[in-house]
Amino acid sequence: MKNVFARTLTSLLLVLLTLGPAAPAQSGPQIIKANIPFEFGVGNQVFPAGSYSLVSTPPELLELRDAEGHILTKVLTNSVEASKTTVTPKLQFRSESGRYSLAQVWQENDSIGQELQPSRSRVKTAKRNSSRIQTVAVSNSQ
Repeated sequence: MKNVFARTLTSLLLVLLTLGPAAPAQSGPQIIKANIPFEFGVGNQVFPAGSYSLVSTPPELLELRDAEGHILTKVLTNSVEASKTTVTPKLQFRSESGRYSLAQVWQENDSIGQELQPSRSRVKTAKRNSSRIQTVAVSNSQ
């Protein structure tokens, strides 16, 4: 009887250890709504100032949608980790020579964000000029 109990307990622990780390990866998409006050780039596309939604499907897919919910572009991202948890969601933009491009997306209460790779033209511009980071206040809407 003790053997059966021990094997059952061991099996349950193995299942929990196996499925536990997978659970966060299976969470649904997260949505951030933002009113971006300047023209900005995502990948090789440029978008006018306005209201947008960013739909994040961790760990690597990010969709930019217009105010009506239409998908404008999809990009692959890399994970980036902060030393502290972000209290509110935020978007960070690279600013080079007056041009902005989306650089990072941070969800509310998370220390893992999504980082976009700059387009090749932005990398060349950044090598010639200094760049800075601009953060935009956003809201979190599920």
